[in-house]
Amino acid sequence: MMLNQKETGKTVEGPLKQLKITVPKFDNSSLIGSYSITLIGRCLNPPMQDMKTLLYMLPRIWKVEERVAGADLGLGKFQFDFDREEDIQEVMKMEPFHFDY
Repeated sequence: MMLNQKETGKTVEGPLKQLKITVPKFDNSSLIGSYSITLIGRCLNPPMQDMKTLLYMLPRIWKVEERVAGADLGLGKFQFDFDREEDIQEVMKMEPFHFDY
């Protein structure tokens, strides 16, 4: 048996009005440039891969531990900011990346 809106006392709302957000224009070229030597990745098995260990060990495996900064971006994602273009190029030659610590 189907009850109608009057019998249930519930109202059905229409679609929500979408708000428009306007972002002011600005020159973001220096911001984009600051990420030109950045590597972003994701753990494929976060319950079994410890992010702190990954951030500690990968720069040592790559032999660039003094020239890179790692950050946990949350939700199994990480970021490495390299100091030198040559370092990220050498690291990218080592792909695919596996981490089993």
